[in-house]
Amino acid sequence: MSARDRILARLASRLATGADREAAVSARLAGERPDTPRPMQSRTTPEERVEAFIARAVKADATASLIGSMADLPAALADELRRRNLGPSVRAGSDPALAALDWGGVEVSRGVGRIEEPATLSVAPYGLAETGSLAFCSGPENPVTLTFLGETHFAVVRAGDIHAGFEELFAAHRASGRDPRTLNFVTGPSRSADIGQTLQLGAHGPVALHIFVVGE
Repeated sequence: MSARDRILARLASRLATGADREAAVSARLAGERPDTPRPMQSRTTPEERVEAFIARAVKADATASLIGSMADLPAALADELRRRNLGPSVRAGSDPALAALDWGGVEVSRGVGRIEEPATLSVAPYGLAETGSLAFCSGPENPVTLTFLGETHFAVVRAGDIHAGFEELFAAHRASGRDPRTLNFVTGPSRSADIGQTLQLGAHGPVALHIFVVGE
């Protein structure tokens, strides 16, 4: 027996049998997933996850603020628009959570993102405490173009939708029944250091990202 044959024989002796492999694959397809190692942050409280999410988002050059409920969003957005010397208008999709609000003096136009838009608004179904990232589902409720076009992107995420790590986020995504064409992860505003190794914000997307974390 050659050395190669001996190595392959040892590997084969340690692999599951055909029946065992079929059972494992069937269980996996049925949604039965074995426990896997989790980092310590997986055992944090919801409050700690929100704190970690905001800290890491800010470290990635985003800004963030806490609001008590979705009903507080129009006033909080109006304040942010004024603070940034932006007009009282924003572009958003057809998300029901936004459509139900009284926008007062903020003019909200609906539709896909446009490159000349000074401000856009999206609802993120998930936040990720591990990296300070937001995850956006594509679709008419929150068009992908709102995330990547326009100068300033405002995003809304509920505190209860901020997950510790990727494992928890993807488990929640599978359980939600959502089936978007894409799931886009965004960490801070657009940036690049390709030219002269000098970091430039807004290189291929929004120059600023502000996140409203809704406490309800």
